Amino acid sequence: MRSIPLLAVNATDVFDEIAAAKRQPRRGQMQAARVEVLSSYQGYEDSVPEVGELDKAPLTDPQKEAMLHAFTVETESMTALRGDLLKRISVARCPFCGISESSTLDHYLPKEQYPEFSVFPKNLVPSCAVCNTRKRDRILDEGTNVRMFLHPCYDVIPDMEFLTVRARMEADALILSYRLTRPTGMALRTFRHLRSHFNELDLADRYRRMGLEHLGGQYPALRRAYGSGEDAERVAEKLIEGAVDFEEVSGPNYWLAKLYRALADNDDFCDGGFETVKVQAQHQ
Repeated sequence: MRSIPLLAVNATDVFDEIAAAKRQPRRGQMQAARVEVLSSYQGYEDSVPEVGELDKAPLTDPQKEAMLHAFTVETESMTALRGDLLKRISVARCPFCGISESSTLDHYLPKEQYPEFSVFPKNLVPSCAVCNTRKRDRILDEGTNVRMFLHPCYDVIPDMEFLTVRARMEADALILSYRLTRPTGMALRTFRHLRSHFNELDLADRYRRMGLEHLGGQYPALRRAYGSGEDAERVAEKLIEGAVDFEEVSGPNYWLAKLYRALADNDDFCDGGFETVKVQAQHQ
């Protein structure tokens, strides 16, 4: 979970360029919908980040179809927009999970429900395929009326520590469990928003699995820190150093920073328990 910058692009120009590149009759349908679409753009910008209850634009069915077609059947302008959104180094890693490569564009407000935002740059969020699939077309939690997912371009991730990791050694295996806890001073609505995002994207299990995979690659460094003198304190220091580096770049709730701190506090892991993460060499 992290925030990303908006793409510096004029949304009106993008719409006009894509519409002009479409063939008839879709070009005419998009141009006829222009006033309503641009009005919806303004409503979106006026409401962010709370866009979950925006009124839908009064488009005709042919206009809706043309707007969806503008995204799914790409013109050169749409292909250029996709590239501009995805190729930025700042969004190389999916902002919804912080794990995987951003390889697709998610419509924060689903295009099936809001076709007017199908090519609106501020509604197109770089995403990994897993998060895009899990997010689907959902917007609000019916029980709490809270948006189910963070908007990476507009929601600010709190600096308060809300992500926790428990690490324990059990039967020569490292067991990890991630969860969210509400810190003192955090508004209930904010916590519900974070918790929904965390649960719906299955981040607890995804962080656990990717954490174990990551540690396999860190085994040689942990082994060197431990050394022939079996220096558990040096292993803990190495982990703390890594956590501080992660926090400096990605904030106090970055999933790997939390993992490193949890392991540094685990005496069994630092005193040789890290051997459980060793990956057997695979040769082609």
